[in-house]
This record gives sequence, structure tokens and C-alpha cells, in this order.
Amino acid sequence: MTDTAVPSLRREILVDADPALAFAVFTEQIGRWWPLGEHSVYGAESSVGFDRLEVGGRIVESKAGAEDAVWGTVTTWEPGRSLAFTWHPGDTGERVSQVAVSFADEDGKTLVTLEHSGWEVFGELAAQARDDYGHGWPLVLGAYAERVAAA
Repeated sequence: MTDTAVPSLRREILVDADPALAFAVFTEQIGRWWPLGEHSVYGAESSVGFDRLEVGGRIVESKAGAEDAVWGTVTTWEPGRSLAFTWHPGDTGERVSQVAVSFADEDGKTLVTLEHSGWEVFGELAAQARDDYGHGWPLVLGAYAERVAAA
């Protein structure tokens, strides 16, 4: 492993909603917009949601006949402003990165900024993991933006 830290990954998207609605769609409706067919543990036949809408709540993917897959645990919960959670979909939770999402008013719309950090947990594969998520988050945020537009 090198001494150079892998920088956090930042993605932004502007959605046509106020921050309160943008936050609600991201959290309360995650199961309606997350692209499970492309980015999940169990595939399109599963479901995903927050088990509690508060700090300590978990993002959980479920599928009939399978053990629930915990994707992460909420560490920050500020409705309409910010959300942060640990991130380890498909992993035991021993190797955890972090995701922070902020919601800022931009002239009646909301700038949603997602920052994914903590790549060092992937060891020698840190740069590859960052690159993989660099391709995945735009698809996820695009699906989210479509759901916000329909809300």
C-alpha cells in the first residue's frame, strides 16, 4: 500500500424540488428509485429501505428466502439538510466506508451533493473501489433525480 490517501469521491446533481422534498425522496422513497437490478446484493427482485428514519437506522436490502443485507448505518440525520451513513453493501460491516449527502437550496431547486470517503478500508484495492463507485454513483443519482421529478 502507498502512503498516498485515495481522495474522497464527490458527485452532485441538481433536482427540481425543495430540500425537504429532495431529502424525503432520498430517504423515505429509496426503495422506489434505487436501481436494484444494477446495484444491489440480491438483484431486481429485492427491496431496499431504511429500517428507521433516524441516527442508528440501517439501510437494508431484503429478498424472500434470503438473509437481509445491511448496506450501512445512519450516522447523521438532519431532514432537509444532510444525511450520512456507513457503507458496506454485501459486506459484513468490518470494512466500512462513509457516504455523506447534503441538500442545499439553489434558487428553488436543490443541489444534492454526495461524498463517498474512507477508501483506505479497501487496502490495495482502494483506487479501484473509488473508480468503481465513480461509475456507479452517477447511475444511482440519475435514478434518484427521475424519482424526484415524478414526486
